[in-house]
Amino acid sequence: MEQRKERRISKKLYVQLYSDKKFFSGLLNDLSKNGLFIQCNRDIPIGAVIDIEIFMPDKSTAVLTGIVRRKMDMPKSHIKYGLAIELSKQDALYATFLASLLYELIPKYCINKD
Repeated sequence: MEQRKERRISKKLYVQLYSDKKFFSGLLNDLSKNGLFIQCNRDIPIGAVIDIEIFMPDKSTAVLTGIVRRKMDMPKSHIKYGLAIELSKQDALYATFLASLLYELIPKYCINKD
């Protein structure tokens, strides 16, 4: 049964994660208005607050903060863990980027061309 409240958009982007005064890299797998799924090789505990930098396609950097809500082992991947993150803070760049992705998903016949 689907538990997500917001539509997820598949997007692969490089990220830097900061938690407990340590930083490490990861790969954003999908995103939504209120959440992210990131794969990384660092075991971060559920409930941990993390700061996230997303390296956007235009070379800009979005800055977010989130809480690890779920994690899973990724045994069939070279990346060890998958983190489901609930966003608590996001910048305008991320909001604009997400809006542009959602706009791309609107069927062309739904867009008023007047």
